[in-house]
Amino acid sequence: MADSTEQIKAPAWASFTKTHHSKPYPFISPTRPELSAAGKSVLITGGGSGIGKTVAIAFAQAGAASIAIIGRRLNRLQSTAAEITASSTKNAEVYFESGDIAQRSSIDAAVSAIGGKMGKIDIFVPCAGILTRFGPLRDYDGDEFKRGLDMNVMGAFNALQAFLPWAAPNAMVFNISSALAHVKPNLEVVSYAVNKIAIAKMFDYLAAENPDLHVVNIQPGVIDTEITDGYDIESQDEGTSSRLRCMPRNLKSIHLISRKAHYD
Repeated sequence: MADSTEQIKAPAWASFTKTHHSKPYPFISPTRPELSAAGKSVLITGGGSGIGKTVAIAFAQAGAASIAIIGRRLNRLQSTAAEITASSTKNAEVYFESGDIAQRSSIDAAVSAIGGKMGKIDIFVPCAGILTRFGPLRDYDGDEFKRGLDMNVMGAFNALQAFLPWAAPNAMVFNISSALAHVKPNLEVVSYAVNKIAIAKMFDYLAAENPDLHVVNIQPGVIDTEITDGYDIESQDEGTSSRLRCMPRNLKSIHLISRKAHYD
């Protein structure tokens, strides 16, 4: 057994993508008529900041009828809701509720409150989560490992169970996943990788048990958001001086509502 992680050689990353983009490009523009979200109701957890905020604004630009965001920080939800409203091309109804995905009663109450206002949910994008501390498996802190499972894995479980009673017929679910769930081990990120593997499999079962749902795991690449603060991570997006400019690749979620993105 090796004495330290420095003695272990990490395998090379394998890419599944022929063309990489580091900034928005026309094909995934939310203003394309083919990608219209007109008439759709959208719910996003973790929607007050980061990827969730960017996705919410994109759906507003795509003309969604109603958009709801859930998060733990009320002030961020309020400011983001104002930005969503300003970005809407179809005068979307915008709702927000404070809720914690790690607490079942909290997320149940938040989703029920939103469902009571906008009815059945056509599109669900669970974005809430945390990036656990880096470190090798052999001496990783058990409490930190459990924190990741509680927030990320149980959080996804709680959010899905809260959403399903409000799912519209043929609803779409877009899970913000990570390549770490599929590629060979990248040293020091065992906790986060295990979380993402478990969540990806959970969404596989969601799709298998609910063939009427359109379920997709999205791997957005390395995105510079608040959860990466304090970590030495190089973003794969252009404009790292501005977090909002770092996240345009996640607008690909709009493309997933088009007919071309539905596979038999």
